[in-house]
Amino acid sequence: MLTTLKKTLRESPIRPIYLGVARRYRQLKRLFIYPDTAQVGQVDYDVYWDSKLKDSIGQLSEWRRRRAQVFTDLVSDGDRVLDLGVGDGALLLYMLKQKRIEALGLDVSAKAVEYCRGQGLNVILADINRPISDFLEGQYDYIICSEIIEHLPDPESLLHSLRPFVRKGIIVSIPNTGYHQHRLRLLLGRFPLQWVVTPGEHLRFWTRADFHWWARQLGFSIVQEVPYEGTPGLKALWPSLFAAAFVYVLKDQK
Repeated sequence: MLTTLKKTLRESPIRPIYLGVARRYRQLKRLFIYPDTAQVGQVDYDVYWDSKLKDSIGQLSEWRRRRAQVFTDLVSDGDRVLDLGVGDGALLLYMLKQKRIEALGLDVSAKAVEYCRGQGLNVILADINRPISDFLEGQYDYIICSEIIEHLPDPESLLHSLRPFVRKGIIVSIPNTGYHQHRLRLLLGRFPLQWVVTPGEHLRFWTRADFHWWARQLGFSIVQEVPYEGTPGLKALWPSLFAAAFVYVLKDQK
């Protein structure tokens, strides 16, 4: 009954109002709850992809599509692009539909790699916690790290190791721990909710100020910053507080 009602509202003339109210409700709810999907402890990545194969693999949600469009706008026809942690390949497929790029992906999951190859993508099985030089040859115009550096214990080593392989820039996307919803949740006694399956998903955390300082310490300049997710309107005016996530383009200063 409830599912039918939601579908009816999404297809009705009041769809924009319904979606706005639903979004606000989800934001309010996230101040107090933990995900229904929560599993405390280690999660097998291939098991995760098994579950996605039955559900939403290869589909871009609304916010993933916004992020994919930012990435696509940053690259040019003819660019050689590498996506680290390519997952289901939805990002590269989206970019390939709009730009004539040479695309390569890396992922640690054999299931994800198999699925991507089935979609016609050039994807290599690789663990980016190992030296990246074990898997890469030549240079890329852009290397994309889409929501992966927060999952790594030592993202500094990864970014340093990418320097010889990139010409134009490293594109990084991260959640903003300084987002006002996260600040409110912390004020209410719960740590910011940036995970879906297990609290151990994210090992590193940045606010906007933290990331700018961190990038400078590593010898990178931020040549572009896009607050692609967050509170409409306000995320551009006051990104440190109202942007839920950022896309950055990093240029080597060394």
